[in-house]
Amino acid sequence: MRKVGIVLLVFAIGNLLVAIIASANGETYAAGSKFSSSLLLGAIGGLLCYFGGKKDTSNQENINRSSPQESSIVQESPWQKYKRLNPTKASAIEAITKRKMSSQSERDVQEIVLSMERWAKSIGCQIQDIKTEFLKSYQSTFDNADTKEILEHLRNVKLKEEANRFNISTQNTCTHFMIKWLTESLQKEAAPSANHIKYRNKTSARDLIITENSELQFVENPKTGKIFFICGRKKGYVSPAAVEKMKTGSLDDFYYVEASVGGSDYVPCLCYAKSKNVIKQFSVDDATTHNTSNIEKKIRTKLRNAFHELIEDTQKEEAYNKMEMPFKYLTLKAAIANFYQQMKNDKSLAAMANLYRIDHNTLLDEECLKIMEEVEIELLNNTESKEEIGNKPDDDLPF
Repeated sequence: MRKVGIVLLVFAIGNLLVAIIASANGETYAAGSKFSSSLLLGAIGGLLCYFGGKKDTSNQENINRSSPQESSIVQESPWQKYKRLNPTKASAIEAITKRKMSSQSERDVQEIVLSMERWAKSIGCQIQDIKTEFLKSYQSTFDNADTKEILEHLRNVKLKEEANRFNISTQNTCTHFMIKWLTESLQKEAAPSANHIKYRNKTSARDLIITENSELQFVENPKTGKIFFICGRKKGYVSPAAVEKMKTGSLDDFYYVEASVGGSDYVPCLCYAKSKNVIKQFSVDDATTHNTSNIEKKIRTKLRNAFHELIEDTQKEEAYNKMEMPFKYLTLKAAIANFYQQMKNDKSLAAMANLYRIDHNTLLDEECLKIMEEVEIELLNNTESKEEIGNKPDDDLPF
């Protein structure tokens, strides 16, 4: 329409020029006719140009309004298209890979999507369940102790194999995510959580009583009503199960342990040992019979070495070396008697002997007599007669 208007305007201008020329030549009638034609053509051409231009403007606006949508469809990225067509899968892929897929390259997007879909199909689950199913399957098949070796094999062998087989980047392989999840699991297991409990110095209640050489008491706090235990230097928490069994349970139903929650200080605890389905039982006699002779030898050796060390230390003293022989004998005899009393009150040595049903006092008496005989023989070898060291009875010995 606008083009027709322009053509009419051209004709109007032509007629106007003809009218001017005719008027100049004195042809008044012809000039008036052409001038009228020029005005008519100019009016029609002007109207056509006006409405034609308005229509073009309207069409352009419609085009401009529709172009963004058409442009967005044309410029849609592979990930946007996948997300539009598969919103559930797309969300699952971003969740388990922990990657912002919109910022990945087109190749990475394609490789990751194919890897995840291939993996889900292989193990027969949805993409969002891949991680859970993989870890569950791994834990039911392998021991956690083997995880480090398996990780090494995945890094050094399987990662490159999968990348070469499917011609993809190693960071987009299923093996890459296996390594990532197993590493996270290993670190989570190694790192103590806020509620992680550590234990140390676990022992039976019977051994606790022997070690502390004191009775075990359950005491109620008059203010709080809570139960705690006291055994020698040990005092602490009693578990609910132990509180429930403290009136009916036997001594062997309880055990002592020191517990730390989340890295806090260790707290002495008395707990209840859950009963088990006993198939076969070995008594204390079974456990100690074969070891008693060896333990007795160890105790005797410990006593003998202690006496010899005492004698050597006494003989090195300057005052001892200035004494006459009889006084040396009496000095050694007094030192041995004092040490005898110390060893008799040694709770750790007594507890060790009692545990294996060995008579601690008898062993001590026998070793002490042997040492006295050795001392006397040694001193006699350094004198001409026994009278020089004092031929006295052993009535003053402490046994």
